[in-house]
Amino acid sequence: MIKRPCVALLDDDLAMCDFMSEVLQAAGYGTVMAHDGRELATLLVAQPELLILDIAMAHMDGIEVIRQLAAARFSGRLVIVSGHSAAMLQSAKLLAELQGVRVAGILTKPFRAENLLAMLQAPELQATKPRLLHEISLDDLARGIENNELVLHYQPQVALTDGAWVGVEALVRWQHPQHGLLYPDAFIALAETSGLALPLTRKVINLALEECMRNASSLGFTGTLSINLPPVAMTDLTFPEAVLAAVDRVGCKAEKIMFEVTETSVPTDPTRAMDILTRLRLKGFALSIDDFGTGHSSLEHLQNFPFSELKIDLVFVRAAETDAASRMIVESSIALGRQLGLKVLAEGVENEASWHWLRNAGCELAQGYFIARPMPIENMAAWQLEWETRRLSLT
Repeated sequence: MIKRPCVALLDDDLAMCDFMSEVLQAAGYGTVMAHDGRELATLLVAQPELLILDIAMAHMDGIEVIRQLAAARFSGRLVIVSGHSAAMLQSAKLLAELQGVRVAGILTKPFRAENLLAMLQAPELQATKPRLLHEISLDDLARGIENNELVLHYQPQVALTDGAWVGVEALVRWQHPQHGLLYPDAFIALAETSGLALPLTRKVINLALEECMRNASSLGFTGTLSINLPPVAMTDLTFPEAVLAAVDRVGCKAEKIMFEVTETSVPTDPTRAMDILTRLRLKGFALSIDDFGTGHSSLEHLQNFPFSELKIDLVFVRAAETDAASRMIVESSIALGRQLGLKVLAEGVENEASWHWLRNAGCELAQGYFIARPMPIENMAAWQLEWETRRLSLT
């Protein structure tokens, strides 16, 4: 009997499979493995919640496997690994997502046990089982929003120069009465396809403002609150006025709010999006281009939209330690942001080596597990005390 959670390993490197299996089993995961893409069907019989796939295999390569996963409507999540460049990994990730396969992350070979575990121990993978997606109805989500079941976790953002705490990103969760704490991949897609994304976003904004203003004094927090914007927010011409009213209601300043926009979230009507984002900036709000470099129009968006921050995607930050192309992308992004007068934030900072490298490269801000995982606001005071001690050794 395979214990849960089950992770499937598909890699024609037998030694790598054995290494990953040993690491995962020691951490309490069950594993099944195969060394040929033609054995995919056998792996799927075990109903794995996660599949770790090497895209460079003989006989059947990983791109063919992804195509079969899509055809089989694989309900788990995929981790893509390879010794190829980060650009190749990113292409495979995009291809999987375009076919409806959910990607948990990518890893560049060679990687260490801690790199693998850091990805698999992310809260999103620990708390939400893919099959739950089929158990949540539209009425259930609407009820959850109306009954104030949404909760926020906050991930700190700090300055690389001295480790000073300068901001938090608010990340939504759902405290479901039957299923427990759910992470965004369990309900965001449903919200975005059902017309509930905007009510959900407004609820998140109000909750974040209230919590941060209520705790700002006790935490001594005067930094920026970052909130993600869904595509629908950039189609609603009343959105800038509505969010300004919410800010005024709690006595916050607009310049303390950073709205994060991924380039893939910009809707098909760029004129309306430009109208809304420009008015947000005119009212004092800050704008961040999130996941920079992962789409096809990053530079066009930088030119057309009034961003104040450039957020380098964690895919490149994580890979920069071992991949020269990723290092060049990160360094170029930092230089571009600085030349445009933007703040530059690197997400996915997961170890001290990455911290020091980014600081030496001229990056201004950092976010990632090395600093802190997302947490309820009541845990922020304890984190702050711990971080104040730890950051002294980093400067």
